[in-house]
Amino acid sequence: MRNIKLKIKYQKNNTPIILRVVKHISLFDRKNSILLSDQITSAWGYQVIANNTNELNEGDIVRISQQGDCFLLWKYGSVHNSLFTTGACNVRCKMCPQPPTKDDSTLHEQNLKILKLLKYDPKVICISGGEPTLFPERIIDYFNYINKHFPSCQVDILTNAINLSDFQTAKNLALTAPLRTTFCVSLHADTADLQREINGVANGFNRTVQGIMNLAKLRQRIEIRPVITQQNYQYLSDIALFFYRNFPFADHIAFMGQEIIGYAARHFENIWVDPLDYQQELCKSIDILDQKGMNVSVYNIPLCLLPTHYRKFARRSISDWKQGNLPICKNCSVLTECCGVFLTSGSKQSRGITPVTGV
Repeated sequence: MRNIKLKIKYQKNNTPIILRVVKHISLFDRKNSILLSDQITSAWGYQVIANNTNELNEGDIVRISQQGDCFLLWKYGSVHNSLFTTGACNVRCKMCPQPPTKDDSTLHEQNLKILKLLKYDPKVICISGGEPTLFPERIIDYFNYINKHFPSCQVDILTNAINLSDFQTAKNLALTAPLRTTFCVSLHADTADLQREINGVANGFNRTVQGIMNLAKLRQRIEIRPVITQQNYQYLSDIALFFYRNFPFADHIAFMGQEIIGYAARHFENIWVDPLDYQQELCKSIDILDQKGMNVSVYNIPLCLLPTHYRKFARRSISDWKQGNLPICKNCSVLTECCGVFLTSGSKQSRGITPVTGV
Protein backbone atom coordinates (compact mmCIF):
# COMPACT_ATOMS: atom_id res chain seq x y z
CA MET A 1 0.00 0.00 0.00
CA ARG A 2 1.38 3.41 -0.98
CA ASN A 3 2.40 5.79 1.75
CA ILE A 4 0.46 9.03 2.12
CA LYS A 5 2.60 12.13 2.41
CA LEU A 6 1.79 15.77 3.02
CA LYS A 7 2.80 18.82 1.07
CA ILE A 8 4.07 21.30 3.65
CA LYS A 9 5.02 24.96 3.57
CA TYR A 10 7.62 26.55 5.85
CA GLN A 11 6.08 28.05 8.98
CA LYS A 12 7.68 31.09 10.64
CA ASN A 13 6.04 30.43 14.01
CA ASN A 14 5.13 27.44 16.13
CA THR A 15 1.43 27.32 15.29
CA PRO A 16 -0.07 23.99 14.23
CA ILE A 17 0.14 23.26 10.50
CA ILE A 18 -3.05 22.52 8.56
CA LEU A 19 -2.50 20.56 5.38
CA ARG A 20 -4.30 18.84 2.54
CA VAL A 21 -3.16 15.27 2.01
CA VAL A 22 -1.49 14.56 -1.34
CA LYS A 23 0.16 11.36 -2.52
CA HIS A 24 3.90 11.77 -2.91
CA ILE A 25 4.85 10.61 -6.39
CA SER A 26 8.20 12.16 -7.32
CA LEU A 27 11.32 11.69 -5.21
CA PHE A 28 12.76 15.10 -5.97
CA ASP A 29 10.06 16.81 -3.90
CA ARG A 30 11.05 14.97 -0.73
CA LYS A 31 12.50 18.18 0.77
CA ASN A 32 9.04 19.73 0.83
CA SER A 33 7.19 16.65 2.06
CA ILE A 34 6.88 14.78 5.31
CA LEU A 35 5.79 11.23 6.05
CA LEU A 36 3.21 10.94 8.80
CA SER A 37 4.44 8.93 11.77
CA ASP A 38 2.45 6.18 13.47
CA GLN A 39 2.03 8.41 16.53
CA ILE A 40 -1.59 9.31 15.92
CA THR A 41 -3.93 10.71 18.54
CA SER A 42 -7.65 11.40 18.58
CA ALA A 43 -9.43 14.70 17.96
CA TRP A 44 -11.86 16.02 20.59
CA GLY A 45 -12.03 12.67 22.34
CA TYR A 46 -12.89 10.58 19.29
CA GLN A 47 -10.56 8.08 17.61
CA VAL A 48 -10.84 9.54 14.12
CA ILE A 49 -7.68 8.00 12.71
CA ALA A 50 -6.64 4.45 13.48
CA ASN A 51 -3.07 3.31 14.08
CA ASN A 52 -1.50 4.11 10.72
CA THR A 53 -1.64 6.69 7.99
CA ASN A 54 -2.93 4.33 5.31
CA GLU A 55 -6.41 5.36 6.40
CA LEU A 56 -5.75 8.88 5.12
CA ASN A 57 -6.83 9.56 1.56
CA GLU A 58 -5.85 12.16 -0.95
CA GLY A 59 -7.83 15.33 -0.32
CA ASP A 60 -8.22 14.76 3.43
CA ILE A 61 -7.30 17.76 5.57
CA VAL A 62 -5.27 17.26 8.73
CA ARG A 63 -3.70 19.33 11.47
CA ILE A 64 -0.23 18.51 12.80
CA SER A 65 0.56 19.82 16.25
CA GLN A 66 3.94 20.96 17.54
CA GLN A 67 4.25 17.53 19.17
CA GLY A 68 3.78 15.79 15.83
CA ASP A 69 0.28 14.52 16.59
CA CYS A 70 -2.05 14.30 13.60
CA PHE A 71 -5.73 15.23 13.71
CA LEU A 72 -8.12 14.53 10.84
CA LEU A 73 -10.16 17.71 10.29
CA TRP A 74 -11.89 16.92 6.99
CA LYS A 75 -12.47 13.60 5.24
CA TYR A 76 -12.52 13.90 1.45
CA GLY A 77 -15.91 13.10 -0.07
CA SER A 78 -17.69 12.45 3.25
CA VAL A 79 -21.10 14.05 3.91
CA HIS A 80 -20.38 14.11 7.66
CA ASN A 81 -17.70 16.81 7.79
CA SER A 82 -18.15 19.71 10.21
CA LEU A 83 -16.70 23.13 10.85
CA PHE A 84 -16.38 23.08 14.64
CA THR A 85 -17.05 26.72 15.44
CA THR A 86 -16.65 26.80 19.21
CA GLY A 87 -16.68 24.58 22.26
CA ALA A 88 -18.67 27.17 24.20
CA CYS A 89 -22.40 26.70 24.72
CA ASN A 90 -25.23 28.56 26.45
CA VAL A 91 -27.09 25.43 27.62
CA ARG A 92 -26.11 22.37 29.66
CA CYS A 93 -28.09 19.48 28.21
CA LYS A 94 -27.84 16.35 30.36
CA MET A 95 -27.38 14.10 27.33
CA CYS A 96 -24.83 16.27 25.47
CA PRO A 97 -22.12 14.04 23.92
CA GLN A 98 -19.69 16.94 23.72
CA PRO A 99 -19.64 18.95 26.97
CA PRO A 100 -19.08 22.71 26.63
CA THR A 101 -15.57 24.10 26.89
CA LYS A 102 -14.03 27.56 26.84
CA ASP A 103 -14.10 29.22 23.43
CA ASP A 104 -10.95 28.88 21.35
CA SER A 105 -10.85 31.71 18.81
CA THR A 106 -8.16 29.92 16.76
CA LEU A 107 -10.84 27.46 15.62
CA HIS A 108 -12.27 30.17 13.39
CA GLU A 109 -9.02 30.65 11.49
CA GLN A 110 -8.67 26.88 11.28
CA ASN A 111 -12.13 26.60 9.70
CA LEU A 112 -11.36 29.31 7.15
CA LYS A 113 -8.15 27.45 6.28
CA ILE A 114 -10.11 24.22 5.80
CA LEU A 115 -12.51 25.93 3.39
CA LYS A 116 -9.63 27.42 1.42
CA LEU A 117 -7.91 24.02 1.15
CA LEU A 118 -10.97 22.30 -0.33
CA LYS A 119 -10.34 21.54 -4.00
CA TYR A 120 -13.73 20.00 -4.76
CA ASP A 121 -17.38 20.96 -4.26
CA PRO A 122 -18.53 19.34 -1.00
CA LYS A 123 -22.11 18.09 -0.98
CA VAL A 124 -22.68 18.98 2.68
CA ILE A 125 -21.00 21.27 5.20
CA CYS A 126 -22.15 21.14 8.81
CA ILE A 127 -21.53 24.08 11.14
CA SER A 128 -21.45 22.85 14.72
CA GLY A 129 -20.29 23.50 18.26
CA GLY A 130 -20.88 24.06 21.16
CA GLU A 131 -23.37 26.65 20.08
CA PRO A 132 -22.23 28.27 16.82
CA THR A 133 -24.66 31.20 17.03
CA LEU A 134 -22.74 32.54 20.02
CA PHE A 135 -20.42 33.90 17.31
CA PRO A 136 -22.67 34.83 14.38
CA GLU A 137 -19.87 36.81 12.73
CA ARG A 138 -17.93 33.57 12.28
CA ILE A 139 -20.90 31.88 10.63
CA ILE A 140 -21.30 34.85 8.30
CA ASP A 141 -17.65 34.48 7.25
CA TYR A 142 -18.29 30.82 6.40
CA PHE A 143 -21.49 31.73 4.56
CA ASN A 144 -19.73 34.34 2.45
CA TYR A 145 -16.99 31.89 1.44
CA ILE A 146 -19.46 29.09 0.69
CA ASN A 147 -21.67 31.41 -1.38
CA LYS A 148 -18.69 32.39 -3.49
CA HIS A 149 -16.97 29.02 -3.91
CA PHE A 150 -19.57 26.29 -3.21
CA PRO A 151 -22.98 27.86 -3.96
CA SER A 152 -24.75 24.52 -4.48
CA CYS A 153 -23.54 23.03 -1.18
CA GLN A 154 -26.03 21.95 1.48
CA VAL A 155 -25.27 23.71 4.79
CA ASP A 156 -26.60 22.44 8.12
CA ILE A 157 -26.27 24.58 11.26
CA LEU A 158 -26.66 22.73 14.57
CA THR A 159 -28.15 25.19 17.06
CA ASN A 160 -30.44 25.55 20.06
CA ALA A 161 -31.73 28.80 18.45
CA ILE A 162 -31.70 30.68 21.77
CA ASN A 163 -29.54 33.47 20.33
CA LEU A 164 -31.79 33.56 17.28
CA SER A 165 -34.60 34.85 19.50
CA ASP A 166 -32.92 38.19 18.77
CA PHE A 167 -34.48 39.02 15.41
CA GLN A 168 -31.55 41.09 14.17
CA THR A 169 -29.13 38.22 14.79
CA ALA A 170 -31.41 35.82 12.95
CA LYS A 171 -31.84 38.34 10.12
CA ASN A 172 -28.10 38.89 9.70
CA LEU A 173 -27.57 35.15 9.30
CA ALA A 174 -30.56 34.73 6.99
CA LEU A 175 -29.39 37.50 4.68
CA THR A 176 -26.07 35.75 4.05
CA ALA A 177 -27.16 32.10 4.33
CA PRO A 178 -26.47 29.95 1.24
CA LEU A 179 -29.57 28.88 -0.67
CA ARG A 180 -29.55 25.32 0.71
CA THR A 181 -29.11 26.14 4.39
CA THR A 182 -31.03 24.33 7.14
CA PHE A 183 -31.10 25.42 10.77
CA CYS A 184 -31.20 22.17 12.79
CA VAL A 185 -32.73 23.20 16.11
CA SER A 186 -32.57 21.12 19.28
CA LEU A 187 -35.90 21.30 21.10
CA HIS A 188 -36.68 18.37 23.38
CA ALA A 189 -39.99 19.24 25.00
CA ASP A 190 -43.41 20.79 24.63
CA THR A 191 -43.29 22.67 27.92
CA ALA A 192 -40.85 25.13 29.47
CA ASP A 193 -40.46 23.05 32.65
CA LEU A 194 -39.51 19.89 30.77
CA GLN A 195 -37.08 21.71 28.49
CA ARG A 196 -35.44 23.33 31.53
CA GLU A 197 -35.14 19.93 33.22
CA ILE A 198 -33.25 18.66 30.18
CA ASN A 199 -31.04 21.64 29.29
CA GLY A 200 -30.78 23.42 32.63
CA VAL A 201 -31.63 26.90 31.31
CA ALA A 202 -34.44 29.10 32.63
CA ASN A 203 -36.46 30.72 29.85
CA GLY A 204 -34.55 28.61 27.27
CA PHE A 205 -37.77 27.07 25.97
CA ASN A 206 -39.42 30.42 25.19
CA ARG A 207 -36.28 31.76 23.53
CA THR A 208 -35.82 28.64 21.38
CA VAL A 209 -39.45 28.83 20.26
CA GLN A 210 -38.98 32.52 19.44
CA GLY A 211 -35.81 31.68 17.52
CA ILE A 212 -37.71 29.14 15.43
CA MET A 213 -40.44 31.70 14.77
CA ASN A 214 -37.87 34.28 13.67
CA LEU A 215 -36.30 31.79 11.25
CA ALA A 216 -39.75 31.05 9.85
CA LYS A 217 -40.46 34.78 9.34
CA LEU A 218 -37.16 34.97 7.48
CA ARG A 219 -38.17 31.99 5.30
CA GLN A 220 -35.32 29.76 6.42
CA ARG A 221 -35.38 25.98 6.27
CA ILE A 222 -35.90 24.52 9.74
CA GLU A 223 -35.32 21.04 11.11
CA ILE A 224 -36.33 20.32 14.71
CA ARG A 225 -34.33 17.68 16.57
CA PRO A 226 -35.69 16.30 19.86
CA VAL A 227 -33.28 13.86 21.54
CA ILE A 228 -35.21 11.05 23.24
CA THR A 229 -34.31 10.71 26.94
CA GLN A 230 -35.67 9.31 30.16
CA GLN A 231 -37.16 12.75 30.84
CA ASN A 232 -39.26 13.11 27.67
CA TYR A 233 -39.94 9.71 26.10
CA GLN A 234 -43.38 9.35 27.75
CA TYR A 235 -44.45 12.65 26.19
CA LEU A 236 -43.29 12.08 22.61
CA SER A 237 -46.81 12.14 21.19
CA ASP A 238 -47.52 15.40 23.03
CA ILE A 239 -44.28 16.83 21.66
CA ALA A 240 -45.26 15.74 18.14
CA LEU A 241 -48.62 17.49 18.45
CA PHE A 242 -46.92 20.60 19.81
CA PHE A 243 -44.58 20.68 16.80
CA TYR A 244 -47.47 20.29 14.36
CA ARG A 245 -49.64 22.94 15.97
CA ASN A 246 -46.88 25.51 16.44
CA PHE A 247 -44.37 24.76 13.68
CA PRO A 248 -46.37 23.46 10.68
CA PHE A 249 -43.83 25.29 8.50
CA ALA A 250 -40.93 23.12 9.72
CA ASP A 251 -39.25 21.29 6.86
CA HIS A 252 -38.30 18.27 8.93
CA ILE A 253 -38.72 16.71 12.36
CA ALA A 254 -35.98 14.26 13.38
CA PHE A 255 -36.35 12.14 16.52
CA MET A 256 -32.84 11.40 17.80
CA GLY A 257 -31.39 8.42 19.63
CA GLN A 258 -28.63 9.02 22.18
CA GLU A 259 -24.86 8.93 21.86
CA ILE A 260 -23.49 7.87 25.26
CA ILE A 261 -20.34 9.90 25.70
CA GLY A 262 -19.53 13.18 27.47
CA TYR A 263 -22.37 14.42 29.67
CA ALA A 264 -24.55 11.55 28.45
CA ALA A 265 -22.10 9.03 29.91
CA ARG A 266 -21.81 11.02 33.14
CA HIS A 267 -25.60 11.20 33.54
CA PHE A 268 -26.28 7.76 32.05
CA GLU A 269 -28.53 6.47 34.85
CA ASN A 270 -30.66 9.62 34.70
CA ILE A 271 -31.03 10.06 30.93
CA TRP A 272 -30.78 6.64 29.27
CA VAL A 273 -33.89 4.87 28.07
CA ASP A 274 -33.65 1.85 25.79
CA PRO A 275 -35.33 2.37 22.38
CA LEU A 276 -37.25 -0.84 23.06
CA ASP A 277 -38.94 0.92 25.96
CA TYR A 278 -40.09 3.95 23.97
CA GLN A 279 -40.87 2.16 20.72
CA GLN A 280 -44.64 2.51 21.14
CA GLU A 281 -44.52 6.22 21.95
CA LEU A 282 -42.07 6.89 19.11
CA CYS A 283 -44.24 5.10 16.55
CA LYS A 284 -47.31 7.00 17.75
CA SER A 285 -45.42 10.28 17.34
CA ILE A 286 -44.31 9.34 13.83
CA ASP A 287 -47.92 8.52 12.92
CA ILE A 288 -49.15 11.89 14.21
CA LEU A 289 -46.67 13.89 12.14
CA ASP A 290 -46.81 11.68 9.06
CA GLN A 291 -50.60 11.76 8.95
CA LYS A 292 -50.48 15.55 9.25
CA GLY A 293 -48.23 15.68 6.18
CA MET A 294 -45.05 16.65 8.00
CA ASN A 295 -41.65 15.29 6.99
CA VAL A 296 -40.50 13.07 9.89
CA SER A 297 -37.44 10.86 10.38
CA VAL A 298 -35.69 8.78 13.01
CA TYR A 299 -31.96 9.31 13.53
CA ASN A 300 -29.41 7.16 15.38
CA ILE A 301 -31.69 4.16 16.03
CA PRO A 302 -30.84 0.78 14.40
CA LEU A 303 -33.50 -0.77 12.17
CA CYS A 304 -33.88 -3.84 14.38
CA LEU A 305 -35.24 -1.59 17.14
CA LEU A 306 -38.12 -0.36 14.98
CA PRO A 307 -41.21 -2.27 13.82
CA THR A 308 -41.00 -3.19 10.13
CA HIS A 309 -43.54 -0.56 9.01
CA TYR A 310 -41.56 2.25 10.66
CA ARG A 311 -38.13 1.40 9.29
CA LYS A 312 -38.81 3.56 6.24
CA PHE A 313 -38.55 6.60 8.53
CA ALA A 314 -35.05 5.68 9.76
CA ARG A 315 -32.00 7.35 8.22
CA ARG A 316 -28.30 6.46 8.06
CA SER A 317 -27.60 9.38 10.32
CA ILE A 318 -24.51 8.58 12.40
CA SER A 319 -21.33 10.30 11.23
CA ASP A 320 -19.19 7.80 9.33
CA TRP A 321 -16.26 8.17 11.72
CA LYS A 322 -18.46 7.27 14.71
CA GLN A 323 -20.61 4.63 13.03
CA GLY A 324 -20.13 0.88 13.40
CA ASN A 325 -21.89 -2.42 14.01
CA LEU A 326 -21.84 -4.99 16.77
CA PRO A 327 -20.59 -8.55 16.13
CA ILE A 328 -24.17 -9.79 16.37
CA CYS A 329 -25.07 -7.65 13.34
CA LYS A 330 -22.78 -9.56 10.97
CA ASN A 331 -25.53 -11.58 9.24
CA CYS A 332 -28.26 -8.93 9.37
CA SER A 333 -30.23 -8.70 6.12
CA VAL A 334 -30.61 -4.89 6.35
CA LEU A 335 -27.07 -4.12 7.46
CA THR A 336 -26.28 -1.82 4.51
CA GLU A 337 -29.42 0.27 5.10
CA CYS A 338 -29.05 0.49 8.88
CA CYS A 339 -27.46 3.45 10.68
CA GLY A 340 -25.63 1.00 12.94
CA VAL A 341 -24.55 2.15 16.39
CA PHE A 342 -22.33 4.81 17.90
CA LEU A 343 -18.91 3.26 18.43
CA THR A 344 -18.32 6.14 20.84
CA SER A 345 -21.02 4.70 23.13
CA GLY A 346 -18.89 1.63 23.83
CA SER A 347 -20.81 -1.12 25.58
CA LYS A 348 -23.78 1.14 26.37
CA GLN A 349 -26.07 -0.19 23.65
CA SER A 350 -29.70 -1.29 23.46
CA ARG A 351 -30.49 -4.75 24.78
CA GLY A 352 -32.70 -5.25 21.73
CA ILE A 353 -30.07 -5.18 18.97
CA THR A 354 -30.42 -8.36 16.96
CA PRO A 355 -29.94 -9.30 13.29
CA VAL A 356 -32.94 -8.86 11.01
CA THR A 357 -33.45 -12.16 9.19
CA GLY A 358 -36.16 -11.11 6.75
CA VAL A 359 -37.11 -7.96 4.90
